[in-house]
Amino acid sequence: MREREEPLSIRPPAWVRVLGPVLLVAWLSVFFLQEQATGFLVAGGVVALFVAAVVGRLLFAGVVGTADGRLTVRNAWSTHVVPRDRIDGVGVDRATRGWAVGLLLDDGTRLRLDVTEVPFLGPSSATLDRQVAAIRCWLDGRDPPSR
Repeated sequence: MREREEPLSIRPPAWVRVLGPVLLVAWLSVFFLQEQATGFLVAGGVVALFVAAVVGRLLFAGVVGTADGRLTVRNAWSTHVVPRDRIDGVGVDRATRGWAVGLLLDDGTRLRLDVTEVPFLGPSSATLDRQVAAIRCWLDGRDPPSR
């Protein structure tokens, strides 16, 4: 789904954005509604805080390219704003836990787009190829290809 102000928008699928908070609420309800030992309560609370941080950050993860030439990359724990003219290339790279779209910047560094990460290349290669094509179209100032 694209908005007028966002010629490029890559975000987690809607089912992920809905399922993450639902699972967090389910975990918290089961965890806090049952009587537990104090040690388990502390450990469970720490796990719940970690999961809440990950789910919260996942909800904001994404790649947004604006019409004025700025690409905002919100990864798991960092946010980068990259001007269009600093991006030298786009491709599929090996990621920590699988494969993801990556940007080659003009200073030689690579910026991985966490929101595109998939565990296996085979079944997900078409999705990664569509995301690469959409970013290349944004770089060239063209409309992305229709699905």
